[in-house]
Amino acid sequence: MKKNTSVCIVLLFCALLVSACSAKKVDQAEEKTVMLQPLTGIVVMPVMIAEEALTTKPEGVSTRDSVAVFVDGLMSAELGANDKVHIVTEDHLDALLTGAAGDRLAQMQIIGAKLGANAVLEVTVTRFHERDGSDLAVNSPASAAFALVLTHVESGKVLWDASFDEIQEALSSNLFALGKVKSRGFKWITAEELVRQGLKERLADCPYLQK
Repeated sequence: MKKNTSVCIVLLFCALLVSACSAKKVDQAEEKTVMLQPLTGIVVMPVMIAEEALTTKPEGVSTRDSVAVFVDGLMSAELGANDKVHIVTEDHLDALLTGAAGDRLAQMQIIGAKLGANAVLEVTVTRFHERDGSDLAVNSPASAAFALVLTHVESGKVLWDASFDEIQEALSSNLFALGKVKSRGFKWITAEELVRQGLKERLADCPYLQK
């Protein structure tokens, strides 16, 4: 009888703990929703490519311009249909900032005012290394890393940020990656494919970009 009572007490405690955790998760979700800053629009800036982002191989290496064109194209494809998003090209950016002075935040405010937006989304690629090999075999796999930052231009506050950093692994090196390897067709993908998948996933997680 005493043993059964002890078991009941343990089960009751576990039930209360699960209930408390569930309530906490709900509260956090509600708090996150309440805390979202109302946005009139989001300006997507031209991608920035870090100096050390690319490999130095003399042949078959991507150039900064080609990577920039590729990533800008991805951003446009993913977000171009969103009514509150303004995609800005390099030429458009130069025109918007003609005669403008001030620091980075001041320039964001100028761009936002001209486009009717109060947030700016920046993308910075810090690594873009193409694979050395083919779909079936590689000497070195593709790897990529980038960061996304959404800034509220009136306050300078970061509203949301995300990062991606991956070097493709063989299934034999990481058995937990079976799902990811399977989704990629059990092949070695390119750096472009790596960035495309990572960018799509990160943008889908941004609460401010939900239609």
